[in-house]
Amino acid sequence: MIRRFKRNDIDLEKYSRCLAESVNYRIYAEYWYLDVLTNQQWDCFVLNDYEAIMPLPYQKKFRVKIISQPIYCQQLGVFYSTQISTELFLKFQKKLQRKIVRYYCFNEQNVLDFEIENASKLNQILPLTFEYDAFISKIRKNRKQEIRKGLDKRFSMKESSIDRSFIEILKEEYQEIENNLSLEKLQLLVTEIQNRNLGKTISISENKKVIASSFYIVSGNRLIQLCNAKKNGYSINFNTFIVDYVIKNNTNQGLILDFEGSSIRGVNEFNSSFRAENRYLKVYQNLKF
Repeated sequence: MIRRFKRNDIDLEKYSRCLAESVNYRIYAEYWYLDVLTNQQWDCFVLNDYEAIMPLPYQKKFRVKIISQPIYCQQLGVFYSTQISTELFLKFQKKLQRKIVRYYCFNEQNVLDFEIENASKLNQILPLTFEYDAFISKIRKNRKQEIRKGLDKRFSMKESSIDRSFIEILKEEYQEIENNLSLEKLQLLVTEIQNRNLGKTISISENKKVIASSFYIVSGNRLIQLCNAKKNGYSINFNTFIVDYVIKNNTNQGLILDFEGSSIRGVNEFNSSFRAENRYLKVYQNLKF
């Protein structure tokens, strides 16, 4: 039986165990992650005694719950530790379709396991299962030349588990899209992730001042590139060197570098230049604004 539970009625211990043991774990479905991004406005479809779960973030409009996946939460869907049948998955799917859904994205494992048609939202990943030198020799020529040339000596790079410099750069340099970035939510989320020791910031500085910064989530076997930012006025693609640093320091550890993909051509091509592989997600909507 699949039942819908309100956030306050969810058995968080059982929910967390189901997610942690799932074959398709994603940090986006952690209860604390959803709590931060939705202010605890989410429900959950639960199969029997938490054999499978499907979190349902929502917004309220005129007292009506509208399923709406928040920013910084790329993929949700159904999570299961033991493979469920296609019939059961379709029951979850049909229950969702009976609700008002502004935006809901199934995870890539759902797409693979149940052969979901018309999955078109792009994600890009790079399994770090290679020797670094052999890998670099095979990436796109311009990217390889950039890396081998290296950063000018006036720049320095460091890794930190507490640095939030990228948020300050976003505030200063991206004011025209600040509302779209939901910086208050991002700051709350990053603080929670760092408090749980699940984040790392790679930054590049000039004269001890950070000019480029990327934040990564350490999620199971994934390093998720959640956010990038850089100061204006530089022609250098600093993210080339940040991504190269991440790859170089994490090869052969069973990890996957998750770029969080992009349908934006320039971003897509940048990720592809590092030989990122395409994965597809399925978005469901029955209400469009």
